Amino acid sequence: MSKLKAIILFLIVFATQVVAQNTVHLCVGTEHDFGVIDNPSSEFIWSAYPSSLVTIDATLTTNNHQVLIDLNNTGVFMLKVEEEDANGCSGYDSILVEIHDLPNPNIFAIGPTSFCEGDSVQLQVDSVYVSNVWNNGDTLIYTFGDSTAYYFVRVTDTNECSNNSDTITVDVYPNPDADFIVDGVCVNMPSMLVSSSTVSQGNIASSIWHFENGDIVNGDSLLYTYPLAGDYFTELFVTTNYACVDSIGKFYTIYNNPIANFEYTPFTISTLQPEMNFITNTSNYRSLLWDFGDLAYSVSSNPVHEFEAAGTYDVWLTVVDSNQCVDSVMHTIIMYYDFVLYMPNSFTPNNDGMNDTFGPKGIRMLEYKSYEFTVFNRWGEKIFTSDNISDHWIGENTQTGNYSWRIIIEDELGKIREKTGEVLLIK
Repeated sequence: MSKLKAIILFLIVFATQVVAQNTVHLCVGTEHDFGVIDNPSSEFIWSAYPSSLVTIDATLTTNNHQVLIDLNNTGVFMLKVEEEDANGCSGYDSILVEIHDLPNPNIFAIGPTSFCEGDSVQLQVDSVYVSNVWNNGDTLIYTFGDSTAYYFVRVTDTNECSNNSDTITVDVYPNPDADFIVDGVCVNMPSMLVSSSTVSQGNIASSIWHFENGDIVNGDSLLYTYPLAGDYFTELFVTTNYACVDSIGKFYTIYNNPIANFEYTPFTISTLQPEMNFITNTSNYRSLLWDFGDLAYSVSSNPVHEFEAAGTYDVWLTVVDSNQCVDSVMHTIIMYYDFVLYMPNSFTPNNDGMNDTFGPKGIRMLEYKSYEFTVFNRWGEKIFTSDNISDHWIGENTQTGNYSWRIIIEDELGKIREKTGEVLLIK
């Protein structure tokens, strides 16, 4: 309203001005109010030539001194207003309006629009305009996209017409956070290097390990054996499925293993003396475990162990130090069989329930691998033999007198043992 009012006044007072100075420049697709100074006793009629460019809404006021005009198409039209007052007198005024097309800015990227965190892409508008306002607040002909977003620019041309450009989507992918742990730091023992790298979007696509000796290994985790104790440096490079990269290098120490050693006394044991003392000679250990080879174990430094049966036992000592380095040592212990066998020197097979049979008595006889008991008469003839330790000689079909005997066994350790003697049979 104020625009037309000012122009109309301008035309009335300075009627000698050229037409170009009376042209109003507006933008297509917008709405504008036009009006004249209100005279309540007058009626106003508005018209536009050509009428195809605009739509006039004259319902804003009762006497139509103000109208709203939609600017539909580009071009130049004349806006005319006629006034008829209460006395029937009339007059008119007019103004030229040029409708300009909106600017049509296009933006383009100088480089890829998908990249990793820390990078950016330059976005630029294709023409020069009076003003450029990017949606991130920049006001130059260009801007830099450095975060995931839709980017566009609103431009204003010399006709003060404004419009938004097309949009460009920028995708910024996060960088991974490279990290790893070393599990096992002992010489000549496999150390496990495990990637603990993370990324907030996507996944870790590759992990490449660089060792200071030049070795390069791929994998999320790996086993690596160091032949010498010392300080080592390893670098891990990780890449995501979006080709974003991070790396980390770490120093760590590989330690010597403890040296397990022990002594034991006595040097030999037997079924009659089955107890053995074990003494740890290992230094700088944190924990230990004894395995006596008979399903018995101990965590004492200097244990005493009693073996239950004759045999060969592999006794292991395993020690662990403060670096979780481990060493073991084994000694073979032999528990010998004590051949304890008692034979009476006489017996009386008279069925009185006392001393009626003749045979051996001993310890662990059921553990014999083989057994042979033989009785001979005075001429060396066999008169009784058995391979069953439960069978005794009852002196049947014999007379009072001296008889010789022999026992041959294979003990539980495989040793052949033989005993002989004489017995007096009394009837």
